[in-house]
Amino acid sequence: MPSILVEGGNPLIGTVNVSGARNSALKLVIAALFSNEDTVIENVPRTQSILDDIEIVKSVGAIAEWTGSNRLMINGSQINSFEVPLAVGTRFRTALLMAGPLLFRFGKALIPKYKSTLYQVLPVNRILDTWKSFGITIGEDDDFWKLSADAIHPASIMFKVTSHLATDNAILCAAFVVGETTISNASEESEIDDLIKLLVDMGVDIKRTEPRTIKVVGTNIFREARVEVQPDKIEAATFATAALITKGNIIVNNIDKSVMIPFVNFLNKLGARFEFENRALKVWRHDETLQPLNLTISPTPGFVPDWAPLATLLLTQAEGESLVHNTVFTKRFEFIRDLNRAGSKIDLLQPSKAGMVPVISDDSYDFEKEGEPYTVAKIAGPTKLKPGKFYITDFRYGAVLALAALAAGNPSSGNGNSTGTGKSEVGGIEIVEDYIDNFTDKLINLGAKIWKQWE
Repeated sequence: MPSILVEGGNPLIGTVNVSGARNSALKLVIAALFSNEDTVIENVPRTQSILDDIEIVKSVGAIAEWTGSNRLMINGSQINSFEVPLAVGTRFRTALLMAGPLLFRFGKALIPKYKSTLYQVLPVNRILDTWKSFGITIGEDDDFWKLSADAIHPASIMFKVTSHLATDNAILCAAFVVGETTISNASEESEIDDLIKLLVDMGVDIKRTEPRTIKVVGTNIFREARVEVQPDKIEAATFATAALITKGNIIVNNIDKSVMIPFVNFLNKLGARFEFENRALKVWRHDETLQPLNLTISPTPGFVPDWAPLATLLLTQAEGESLVHNTVFTKRFEFIRDLNRAGSKIDLLQPSKAGMVPVISDDSYDFEKEGEPYTVAKIAGPTKLKPGKFYITDFRYGAVLALAALAAGNPSSGNGNSTGTGKSEVGGIEIVEDYIDNFTDKLINLGAKIWKQWE
């Protein structure tokens, strides 16, 4: 299994270029299937997750070709099947988004049920409820959702809880439905705005009328189009964190400042040193003391869940006690165990034990049955990080374990009582590589002492 050896205690210094956002590119590839003309998508990251998405669209006959290093052309004119094959569809949640383009072309669709064993399987109730709102008939067996659009109509959708994937699905279904569909409590994630831009270019009348309200008037004629994938905000935050945790100096190029505002506000409260210059964020740290703080994790425009592990890692180096309250997810804290093994002092608490009001954003969570969830990380800092053996099982926090290994043994980590550098072994690094383009190589180019074990 691929792994890396990491020698900690070395500041990362240099410039890194942020790739396109995977969360944007994935849905753009599927939206392009509406058109029989060429759709060109620029700034596409060449990660395994994108290659997997391409495998899905090719499985139904679509054309997908790389016409440049990060330029992808999609054409739906050769689509010949309404069934996403079980072999690919069960592995990827994005297969659910295939419903819209296939229903548009065939009036029916067979969508495999997601059955990954690697990550926690999230509920699909919001997806199913959205399909029903459009009048889509839903049947099922052990392997497939069987959809029919015989009675499809515009919908008025109100999400009880905002959801990124559910908003994508609602947009992709509304795109071809004649009449006006309103999506309320829609996700404000910036990647959804890329989807809106592409569909507008393809001929769909779609716009945000309010931050969380999207109106769509569908069409039956989809034009050729072109769109550029926005920079990956997760990757940008990851390398900014890398600069601070290793006491380095990194210029993070190709960022969208407006998207990064919540993360930058966090850096400001933390006492971190940074500055903007055009589309670059420069972050550095020498002997500055990081300040403890209380942080709430919430959907955009808040501090998003994908940044929570990075913030938690940085707060292990703050001078005092910090609290990180995740109000979105109840079970995304596995990384805490590994950070504690690396020397951190983090306790997972119920909100009420931390003097907070429990907030349950997961509408499938049964509070009466499962009780108050443990969603507050109580962090005592500063702590000296130490090398160890770690294994990544989830891309959502895998990068944090690599960054912790890079900081382990740093003379300026924690209280400064270093015994010198140390080497860590980080297994499962390919999981991060699947989602952050050239992650390991980018770290090496910044001076990280990393040895790949699979070469």
